[in-house]
Amino acid sequence: MKYEPSLLEIFLTRLSFLLYSKSVYRAFADRLPLNGKEQVLDFGCGMGTVAYYLAKRLPYGHLTCMDISQRWLKVCRKTLRSHGNIAYRQSESPMFGKESFDLVYCHFVLHDISESELRDIIHALAESLKPGGVLVFREPLRERGKIGVIKHLIEQNSLFLKESRITDIPLLGNALESVYIK
Repeated sequence: MKYEPSLLEIFLTRLSFLLYSKSVYRAFADRLPLNGKEQVLDFGCGMGTVAYYLAKRLPYGHLTCMDISQRWLKVCRKTLRSHGNIAYRQSESPMFGKESFDLVYCHFVLHDISESELRDIIHALAESLKPGGVLVFREPLRERGKIGVIKHLIEQNSLFLKESRITDIPLLGNALESVYIK
């Protein structure tokens, strides 16, 4: 499943980042459970909208930004150019060592992945978490059917729901944020 965003999509994402970054991306990043020393994976990082705020919260940790798109990773590198604690990885599947991350987050990504691919991806994300590690996702509430599949697959991989909340995202409507623990 190769995907490259159009220049228009990149422009609109940048515009959204400029106009709504604090209320959308920073608010999400600020709620992620961090103490500053974690190994973190941003799965489906796009241009680095959440990572921009999260990287500042990892003075002794490390962030891996992963996306299937070479174009998005190029834009992400530019967004995060002032941070040295970041690695970039282009891949369709999160193949990492077992128990590599303390936190994995997905921001408006999982609903775009086919159900057949989600099985393998969520399994790999769950395996990449250290014991006690956290998986957090935010998905548009209008994708209720897909959210049900995502939650079921996460629970099949022995992750347990800690909390969920519905948030209102400017221009996008309501979204579900869920936190799972390994």
